[in-house]
Amino acid sequence: MVVAILQNISLIILITMVYHYVIRDLRAKPITVSIIGGLLFGSVSVLAMMSPVRFEAGIIYDGRTIILAIAGLFGGPLTAAIATVMAAAFRLFYIGGPGAPTGATTIVTASAVGLAAYYWRRKTGKELTFKRLIAIGLLVHIAMLAAQLMLPEQRWKTILPVIALPILILYPLAFYLVCKLFLDNEERARDRAMLEESEARYRALFQNHRSTMLLVNPDTGVIIDANLEAEKFYGWPRGELIGKPLVSLSASPPEETEERIKAALASKNASFLCRHRLASGALRDVDVAAGPFVYLGRTVLSLIVHDATARVEAENEVRALNQNLERKVAKRTQELEDANRELESFAYSVSHDLRAPLRALEGFSTLLEEEAGSSLDETARHYLDRIRRNASKMSQLIDDLLRLSRIGRQSLERSEIDLSAMVRDVAEDIAAQYPGRTVSMRIQEGMTARADKALLEVALVNLLGNAWKFTASVPEAVIGFQSMDRGGETIYSISDNGVGFDMAYSQNLFTPFQRLHDEREYAGSGIGLSLARRIFARHGGRIWAEAAPGKGATFFFTLGG
Repeated sequence: MVVAILQNISLIILITMVYHYVIRDLRAKPITVSIIGGLLFGSVSVLAMMSPVRFEAGIIYDGRTIILAIAGLFGGPLTAAIATVMAAAFRLFYIGGPGAPTGATTIVTASAVGLAAYYWRRKTGKELTFKRLIAIGLLVHIAMLAAQLMLPEQRWKTILPVIALPILILYPLAFYLVCKLFLDNEERARDRAMLEESEARYRALFQNHRSTMLLVNPDTGVIIDANLEAEKFYGWPRGELIGKPLVSLSASPPEETEERIKAALASKNASFLCRHRLASGALRDVDVAAGPFVYLGRTVLSLIVHDATARVEAENEVRALNQNLERKVAKRTQELEDANRELESFAYSVSHDLRAPLRALEGFSTLLEEEAGSSLDETARHYLDRIRRNASKMSQLIDDLLRLSRIGRQSLERSEIDLSAMVRDVAEDIAAQYPGRTVSMRIQEGMTARADKALLEVALVNLLGNAWKFTASVPEAVIGFQSMDRGGETIYSISDNGVGFDMAYSQNLFTPFQRLHDEREYAGSGIGLSLARRIFARHGGRIWAEAAPGKGATFFFTLGG
């Protein structure tokens, strides 16, 4: 009895597996699949009833309940209805016998339990676990055993004790095994649907992308797909692009293209600039971004191609312009250096040529005064004094002009400088030149800077000298030196309470030989502030002033980096 039931179950599982592999690859409308499924389930049920376990004529037991419950659980109402009608008709009209009503009842109840589980699953969305499938199988076959009470002449009393235990043990297990096949099929169908959806999205993205895109077989270097932009860019139809070797598009040597394919596979994010050939024969500069990805189960190389011709032409034009500009700059620099050398030579020559007559003027005027001074009247001696003073002034102007010309050529050697100490030393030197004056110096302590010591000292001598000079008429002269931070920049200032000046004329302040005060009151060559401005400019800094007539002046300067 048990062996016969196992044989019947094995046959059912085998037939169901055949059905499973046929139906899972069937692609049709849902109603068509349901009809075909119902016909197949019905056919399998008929085959099961054709090799049953027989107790006596007209009383048979087989695995139709397993098949019909599965038809309801996985096929739905239409599939279950078709399979139920086929199986019941075969049992009632072909096999017949005293067990026909009971057999038809088991068919209907098995299908009904399967359908109930179908709707429960759709409503709750719960998974069909091992326990749940065994429970459904038990329910189907408990109903089957209950239907045996319909057998005539109380034959169930002899049959149930024989079949109950094998059926309640073996049939639910067989039901579970067959259900596992269908669950695997559902999972594969979901995975396939997701894969198809993903591939459809990729296909739409690939074909409609605004960039030129190619897919290349990395093993052969042959193009296996191209999008619409690739057709437009290269000028070949997609059908002709597919199958072309990538080397046929590239203007580079084949070995170089093959190396780029290898590099793209290795780096997974390669980019390179090359030239591609169009259908027209024209060559275009292109930027290619390449990397591998898995497509339809195999690794392919994706190429995104951007036309870089305009950019490369612009870069070449800029490069040519830069080279031309560099040549012009080099030429102009050389010309400027030559001019500066000539100017320096001229300055020294003029200095030498001018100093000789100045020395003669000063020397002869001195001799004249010594030898004929007693015979000269007061007016003549005044003239001689003016000659000597102007000759001395002219000599000082020449020295200042030479110093101004040297500032631009002198090398800059920065070092850490104690500015407070330097200002103090310069002020002491200036004070020694004016022994009769008292000036209050207010110097902020601890100020330091990185600058060229020699040049900075020249600038400070001029600025402090001016402050000393223009406070001569003030009874209590005050000169200050301090620093402040503004926006991350250190600003130094030299202030005084002297005569000041009108800011309306400040644009002339740093121009050589431009003076804002009468030379007879305040002597000087008019070069000092020009020197200071050039020194601070050499340091990458700047100088400016704020003043008012009778209220003193403040000169601000920075020293750059």
